[in-house]
Amino acid sequence: MTSPGSHPLRAVVAGLGVMGMHHLRVLSELDGVAPVAVVDPDATRRAAAERRYPSVRGYASIDDALAAGPLDVACCAVPVRHLVPTAQAALAAGLHVLVEKPTAPTEEDARALIADAHRHGRVLGVGHVERFNPAVVALKRKLEEGVIGRVHQMHARRLSPFPNRDSMLGVSLDLATHDIDVMRYISSDEVDRVYAETSQLYHEAAEDLLCATLRFDGGATGLLETNWVTPTKVREITVTGERGMLRVDYLTQDLYLYEYPTRENEWEALAGMRGSGEGNMIRFALERREPLRVEWEAFLAAVRDGTPPPVSGHDGFAALSTARAIQQAGQSHGPVVPSYRDGRR
Repeated sequence: MTSPGSHPLRAVVAGLGVMGMHHLRVLSELDGVAPVAVVDPDATRRAAAERRYPSVRGYASIDDALAAGPLDVACCAVPVRHLVPTAQAALAAGLHVLVEKPTAPTEEDARALIADAHRHGRVLGVGHVERFNPAVVALKRKLEEGVIGRVHQMHARRLSPFPNRDSMLGVSLDLATHDIDVMRYISSDEVDRVYAETSQLYHEAAEDLLCATLRFDGGATGLLETNWVTPTKVREITVTGERGMLRVDYLTQDLYLYEYPTRENEWEALAGMRGSGEGNMIRFALERREPLRVEWEAFLAAVRDGTPPPVSGHDGFAALSTARAIQQAGQSHGPVVPSYRDGRR
């Protein structure tokens, strides 16, 4: 592999499902990077990608793509059971790797992948795309500015109908990992323990509904409501602090501030409906962008600059580990410490 700064970074996208095709589209639109190869065992998918993007060549395996020519960056959007061997092959060939969440099937696999990236001196990033939602970025900034003071509670709701996808591991790994990562990001804090109730209503192999409580080291609590049984799509997170509440709608990229009451409601009937007082409500004007594009811009900048990626392998491991702890708590009906916290004391 030649120096990242000497030419447009040559990228391979492994996995041409829905997410892989989104990655391919974004990479084809960015400056300073050129998708030149795609990998998928399905010949029909490969042919479709080659027709849409004439500059790419399709291969049935990552080994074939790596042997065919020089590459700099790999995007691993394959089914979860193939994430680690695909990423490890790319790292061994000298590529920097962005691996889709949940990073790996198990914590042991995630640790091994992180160790490989360190051994080969390559950048390993994890595709927790909600980190790059402009409303989430603005939310973190408002929290750092102290707009609502000390954070008491974070509450995420990620609800939708049952999906039609080839590979599903349950809502803990497929959905809740998004909000676990966002909570760690906006709070700059670590999960101390989790408690959860889970249900398996329609999914053949894993949970499709969960309610989980996370306790963070700093004392804040995180609530997760996650399911594949709600007949409408909901994606939001609220953060309640000592001076108000911030709310993000992930889908519309809106950020709202609800201040604690500053005016009393003297009209008794209205006070019964809206409370004894109310404060200002502000909807912030934000520059809205596609999070996946922002994610790739940040990852490629890390590759070029030799700096840590914005979402590291450890971040992916922490979200995976916490999601696995939620699954364990749902089965044991007791608190569970995520394994990524091993050795913290």
